[in-house]
Amino acid sequence: MRALLVGLACLVAGGSWAEEAVYRMRGPTVPVARQVNGYRLDVRNLGGDEVEVHVTTSLGPVGSSGSYADLEGTPRPQVPVGFELPSRLTASLRPELETWQAATTVLEWVTDHIALIEDDDGPQDAESVIVRRGGRCSGLANATAALLMAAGFEARTVSGLLIGDHGVLRHRWVECRLPGAGWVPTDPTLGWWIITPRHVAFEDTVERLPEVIVDERDTGDLHQLPRIGAVLVRPNAGAELICRLSDADDRRTVVARLQRGSDRRRGVLGPEVRFGRLLPGRWVLTVELDGHVVEKQVLTLRSGAVHSYVVHLPSAASVEVGS
Repeated sequence: MRALLVGLACLVAGGSWAEEAVYRMRGPTVPVARQVNGYRLDVRNLGGDEVEVHVTTSLGPVGSSGSYADLEGTPRPQVPVGFELPSRLTASLRPELETWQAATTVLEWVTDHIALIEDDDGPQDAESVIVRRGGRCSGLANATAALLMAAGFEARTVSGLLIGDHGVLRHRWVECRLPGAGWVPTDPTLGWWIITPRHVAFEDTVERLPEVIVDERDTGDLHQLPRIGAVLVRPNAGAELICRLSDADDRRTVVARLQRGSDRRRGVLGPEVRFGRLLPGRWVLTVELDGHVVEKQVLTLRSGAVHSYVVHLPSAASVEVGS
């Protein structure tokens, strides 16, 4: 499992938009169609016991809204009898936190206190895993879901497969309902709010591994995601970049190209163009005038911030940053 996850961290989902995979599967049970924030799985029957599975994922911003205090007036999810949040985690869940921040605080606690133990043979229920401070992927998922529910969020585990370059493994991850964003998947064994085209959801635990053939897989560089500490995380809010001409009456053809890894954007300034829902971090902006590059800059964009780049033709540019 750990070797497969390390491979995933190097290979999966580079752009902030869609990455996808297509598999053919044959076995006694088949995946189920599923669509949540950042993840979509479609299944097509090919005849007999063979199906085609198309998985599309996104690492674009989650888009949750509201504050953690807003959850206090909502019905509390069902949690295991006697299950309570650890006192230090309870103290960290302040009412003024955004809902995404509060749920991420729970994920951070799991990372800090529960280890992935691939050959763990103990019970994998939430309480046992938390007491033992370790468990298999199923145990981590069970513990994460229970902690999220005890914190006031709706959460559920998802069973399925993790498909690597050299094998197929049974796997389990979590979905949490965040206000404004709906159900958002997260894999405690991989990162926070991250799901990949290699995750294939089933209705229940897979007892017999199906035969899997990879038809297509479009993957990139997961490491372009921002980090909290050492953990990769899909951010809640994206950045916005507005490119505009200093002379709004200029009628020459000016193109702005924006790139971060495999995520590439293009827009024509007439006299401005907006790029939204960008992953925070370093982006390369190239400005072309009539097909010739007149400016190239590396911009560092902040989560939730609006950035403005003003182009002074023919050869000078300046950057203004606002919020």
